[in-house]
Amino acid sequence: MEAVGLIFPGQGTQTVGMGRSLAEHYKMAGKLFREAGDILGYDLEQLCFEGPIEQLTESRYCQPALFVHQFAAAKVLQELVGQNRFELAMGLSIGEVTALAIAEVFDFEMGVAIVQNRGDFIQDDCAMRNGGMVSVLGATVDSVKKLCDLCGVEMSNINGPGQIVLSGERDKIQRATEMATEITGGKTMILNVAGAFHSSLMEPARHRFAEFLQAIPFKTPKMKVVSNVTGEIVSDPEAIKKLLIQQIVSPVRWWDCMNTAKREGITHFYQCGSGKTLVNMAKRIDDTFRVLPFGAYGDRIQFE
Repeated sequence: MEAVGLIFPGQGTQTVGMGRSLAEHYKMAGKLFREAGDILGYDLEQLCFEGPIEQLTESRYCQPALFVHQFAAAKVLQELVGQNRFELAMGLSIGEVTALAIAEVFDFEMGVAIVQNRGDFIQDDCAMRNGGMVSVLGATVDSVKKLCDLCGVEMSNINGPGQIVLSGERDKIQRATEMATEITGGKTMILNVAGAFHSSLMEPARHRFAEFLQAIPFKTPKMKVVSNVTGEIVSDPEAIKKLLIQQIVSPVRWWDCMNTAKREGITHFYQCGSGKTLVNMAKRIDDTFRVLPFGAYGDRIQFE
């Protein structure tokens, strides 16, 4: 029987209705949504199940919503296929917090508090700074580095072959968009986001997040976890905390994360949560990866 990994996507995968069918068919999932709402101080079920999407997209609401839906999906999977099937967990950006909670670095309640504060800090940064992001498709890392140097922007996500995302001040992102084809030979797509995530513009949020996490104890993970910052497995609790803080201002090395999982013998994954973002990324990285999306009642759980 093959070893299986759990992977968790980031912001942009939120949808109205997320988690509803899990909560309706699995008592545990419904209980998690209600418990999270009590911690957050608002009706998370209503927001996730009914919207509005405008509120659900704000970082301070989006991050807890994604975390709870992803955590609930993973716990349901563990019931359906057996907890021992899963040897590794990792997530993209906010999804990394879910991976750490599933690996029992901290409990569910603490995970909710972490994403609530992380979302608040990032939302505040977005309101203060006019940042933006653009995806560059079909370009090499070296050519994108050259574009960044010319335009004063930063690489924020290295998602796979030919898919790199840039962050920076909005006017500089616009300049990078205009110069991208000439410098890199790639195409661009401006992202509909409120800030320059995973860049130095998020430094105030990183600082506040570090202060918040300072007194929170992290535990040794119960399964392998991979850091976005390094793309490598990390097991020391203090190192995990430092990297989670640094992640806010560092590029997400998802390509490296997936390659690390493969070196560990993991080629089959469940993407827990909404959409198929990580399913599609995996196909571009390595066609031997097998990834099933799981976020709703009735989603397929058997690999071909």
